[in-house]
Amino acid sequence: MGTPSISLCMIVKNEEPYLVQCLSSARNIVDEIIVVDTGSTDRSAAIAGDFGAKVIHWPWDDSFSNARNRGLEEAKCDWILWLDADEVLDRNEAPRLKEVLTQDSIERQQIEGIELLLHNYLDGGRVERAYVLRLVRNRPAYRFEGRVHEQILPVMLKHTPNGRMGRVDVTVYHDGHLTRNLIRQDKVKRNISLLRKALEEHPSYWPNHYYLGAELFRANELEEGLAHLNTVLAHPEGVPMYLMVNAHKYRTLALGMMKRYEEMVEKCSASIAEFPAFTELYHYKAQGLVALGRLEQAVHVLQEALSVGPAPEEYPGMPGYGSYLTCFALGQCLAACENELGADWYFTLASLMDSGTITAITKSPGNGGETYGPIASMFTHP
Repeated sequence: MGTPSISLCMIVKNEEPYLVQCLSSARNIVDEIIVVDTGSTDRSAAIAGDFGAKVIHWPWDDSFSNARNRGLEEAKCDWILWLDADEVLDRNEAPRLKEVLTQDSIERQQIEGIELLLHNYLDGGRVERAYVLRLVRNRPAYRFEGRVHEQILPVMLKHTPNGRMGRVDVTVYHDGHLTRNLIRQDKVKRNISLLRKALEEHPSYWPNHYYLGAELFRANELEEGLAHLNTVLAHPEGVPMYLMVNAHKYRTLALGMMKRYEEMVEKCSASIAEFPAFTELYHYKAQGLVALGRLEQAVHVLQEALSVGPAPEEYPGMPGYGSYLTCFALGQCLAACENELGADWYFTLASLMDSGTITAITKSPGNGGETYGPIASMFTHP
């Protein structure tokens, strides 16, 4: 088979500070660039033109899906890739996309979409990792839906129920969730407004509840946000696993911020029972137990997290849970219990694991001599 072609489709508005970097990272692997400009007053449209993009001026109508779909209508290539202006492809990894698309297995396995690895940068140097769908076959039936946090996968599954998603280790770096960028475009306020409007139109559409719950959490409107998250958790049908896991996480964090610690621990236990490999949840349960003064129980939960190890790659979340971050938390808990020997042990392990000096834990003093399995990989996390 020949090399399949790729259309890069984007929507922009006043993205002059970011657009050059984004387009530069992708232009060598795409065959055409389509940019839908929704009302820029800076040089965004001109910059896109400098990269040979077809620029479409589209009046903003409170719908990201409408803008994205306008770009998809113009795409002429076999596959469609989409990026936001504040995202950058890893230039060393990006050529793998072309390589993967030429493989016979793409057709044989009926691959309709490809997930890429998103590195979502947060304040304090934290990095959240998750695989996200960013490359799909160019089919007229495949269009986005939803006013904001628009989705294409539900539509794809409806039209091609036997289609499958592939995954390629090509990294997309995203810094749009840094506070300075959220403030720059007032994203949280904008998203809440659009999601409220979308919920009025489609009250049973799960993405509206999930994303409104998440945005209200960011806005510290916790009670209302929790109600929407609980709606998603009560009706998980059709919700992708990584978003379901996040719904459990946001629920736990919201309860903690509201100081409802007993409920936090109870709900977190239920979440762990459903997703036992998602090590991050153990930390939140331990935090609730510490707030309740149950330090020994918190130690036990963190030791469980250490025995589970880092979550598998299909889970979203921060690196360090199940390895050195867990060791550091154990050191803090044991220090609070006046177990200096155990605390020093875990603080030392945290340092060694953070540096990559060790990748496995055998036996440790001060905790009953339990034996833990290997740690799958090393990450960095403050």
